[in-house]
Amino acid sequence: MKRILLYGATGRTGRLAVDYALQQGYAVTALVRTPEKLLSQSPHLTVVPGLPTNLADVRRAMQGCDFVISTLSALPEADSFSLRKITPPHTLESAMRHTMAVMNELGLRRIVTLSSIGVGDSWPYAPWYMRLMIRLTNFRLVFADHNRQESLLQQSDLEWIIARPVALNDKELSGQLVVRYGQTPVPFAISRQRLARFMVDALAGDDYLRKAPLLAEQPGH
Repeated sequence: MKRILLYGATGRTGRLAVDYALQQGYAVTALVRTPEKLLSQSPHLTVVPGLPTNLADVRRAMQGCDFVISTLSALPEADSFSLRKITPPHTLESAMRHTMAVMNELGLRRIVTLSSIGVGDSWPYAPWYMRLMIRLTNFRLVFADHNRQESLLQQSDLEWIIARPVALNDKELSGQLVVRYGQTPVPFAISRQRLARFMVDALAGDDYLRKAPLLAEQPGH
């Protein structure tokens, strides 16, 4: 049984990724700050208290794993929308540096990480109102952190896959995944369930290897 090291397992997308990975026959190691927040239960789920921004925690959690999935956020939502000046924590960049170092130590190859439309070369495909919000609020720190994380991966020889979803929602899974490169996906929405499935499924195939697809969801009829 292949084992996934999963970051962000207590978040809204991460919880769904844990459950779907277990359903798909993977074992999961969740590295989480507060284990009591993770409600999923399975004999194939191992919960490791700690932080992806701590090298020793990453090294301890990655033992025996085959893949890494990161659904980490750069900032809490309230801080992201705020106009208040804060010191950027560089959460994603720090976690990715540690992760890549330990992956190389232990011989892991594949990592799937969460990013967003508007990061890197997808900036032109984010809607004007989204680009304005990034400029005016602490989302600029979030996107700067995403950019640094993506750059680290893209300069590596790992088997990386970067998921860049459009506007996320908590709706039930419906319809088909929409994948675009070099254009804004329509409709401009995707459920966290669909995103979680994409990230887990991307571990098995090579369709998205060393790519950063823009992801949306076409509602079913």
